[in-house]
Amino acid sequence: MTIDPHDPGFADAGIVDPVPLRGLHGHLLELLGTRIADGSLKPGEQIVPELIAQSVSVSRTVVREVLKVLESKGLVTARQRKGTRVSPEQEWNVLDPDVIRWRSIGPSSARQLSELLALRGAVEPLAARTASTAASEDDLRALDECAAKMDAAVTDQDWSAFTNADVTFHRALLHASGSLAIDRIADPIEAAIRVRHQLRLIPKVLSHEMTQRHRDIVDAIRNHDSSAAEAASRQLVDVAGDETMITLSKVSSESAAG
Repeated sequence: MTIDPHDPGFADAGIVDPVPLRGLHGHLLELLGTRIADGSLKPGEQIVPELIAQSVSVSRTVVREVLKVLESKGLVTARQRKGTRVSPEQEWNVLDPDVIRWRSIGPSSARQLSELLALRGAVEPLAARTASTAASEDDLRALDECAAKMDAAVTDQDWSAFTNADVTFHRALLHASGSLAIDRIADPIEAAIRVRHQLRLIPKVLSHEMTQRHRDIVDAIRNHDSSAAEAASRQLVDVAGDETMITLSKVSSESAAG
């Protein structure tokens, strides 16, 4: 089955929360990535570059470049004589930050959130435990600065500033572990946190209690208490998980009732 780019909804497909777009290339990437992830473009459907180029008024070169990017993320597969077709979800690179963002509005949204929370629950407590012996003074300073920025954001009820400080904190925590393998998980974990904030699967009011849970991790790392650091990190992830799933359940119930 071939995609019909003249579908009225094609050129106006919704894009997940605003992201920096790189001109026509970036816009088309978001457009196609979102349509694949939300199920509008189904596995096995053929994507014809010439028709896409005509529909959205871009060159075929731009379309081909975008398709190469999507192929590198596992969303499409190019074969001689068969063209480029949408790949099944099992072949997607589900830890790619773009794919995480696109899937957040698709039919697999709840499952993805659950899987990402499980990933955080496996990685972050380990990072905190390891950081208790590996963290440098620079690492501790970076974590302290993030916590201070989160406190300031809570005072101002500035969601954007809080999200950025929260993301930076968790990246700094993974880095403080001293493990290159753990540090490589930073991008998908950042994407998971940003999606959670963008979908408002968090408390409606920012509180200093949220920041204190982060400070508890830093204090344990500073005291070289590996068990306390691991426990504090696990509690933070568990609370985030509970908040996410409870809010998601409420949203689903309201949608069903409406």
